[in-house]
Amino acid sequence: MQLSRRLRQNWRGGMASLRFIAGAPIMFSRVAKAPKGGDATRDPITGHFAKFLADCKINVIVEGKPPAPGQGCVVCHNETSFVDVAAYFVDIWPSVDRLAGADLYGYIPFARRACGQVDIELVPRGNRKGTEVLLGRMVTAVRQGQRVGWGGEGRLSGFDGVGHFKVGGSLIAIRAQAPVVPVIIHGGHQTMPLGTVRSCPGEVRIRFCDPVPTTGYTEADARAFADNLQVLFATHYEELSQRRPGSH
Repeated sequence: MQLSRRLRQNWRGGMASLRFIAGAPIMFSRVAKAPKGGDATRDPITGHFAKFLADCKINVIVEGKPPAPGQGCVVCHNETSFVDVAAYFVDIWPSVDRLAGADLYGYIPFARRACGQVDIELVPRGNRKGTEVLLGRMVTAVRQGQRVGWGGEGRLSGFDGVGHFKVGGSLIAIRAQAPVVPVIIHGGHQTMPLGTVRSCPGEVRIRFCDPVPTTGYTEADARAFADNLQVLFATHYEELSQRRPGSH
């Protein structure tokens, strides 16, 4: 019985992943050819991720108050696995005007041009000068009232918890003297652990938290501010863990 269930989970997740990968270039080509801006330009991307979650039999539950349009801020999130990424694009991205994403996605055919159409900035990993230029653009966007999305860990953590926070998002918020809106994602590791295609039907919970102000902070405080954010995320993540069905 246990082996049969594991085989079904691997088959479900494997097929969902294969369909996502095979369809990604077609989806990105549609976005790349669409007029820039507007929710309709984002729809193919959101729909593609939503289909992946549905194929995996994963539901997303959202709680808390997302930042309103015009509320310049850094929307900071955590990610444990690709399922969390999918949940982000379905239920968090609508509350983000400009997003930083891993440069790895730019290697998918048509993805780099598509990202430009929907204001996704690809972070040039290992290129400090290029990253600093990107941070400057993000600071300007926040000062103009945009909600900028930035991953606290800078990568998928790959374990059941919150990984080490980098200072990028904190630097943007401090330089712009704008708040950070923490968004905790829980469930990706439980439904499809990183490095596997095993898909367990379940749920991902997303929690929008109260904004954390940066008024009075300087760049010298960025490391400590990021560490405090990590503690806050870990606290909320643990609380969401305790609310999972069957948890104690």
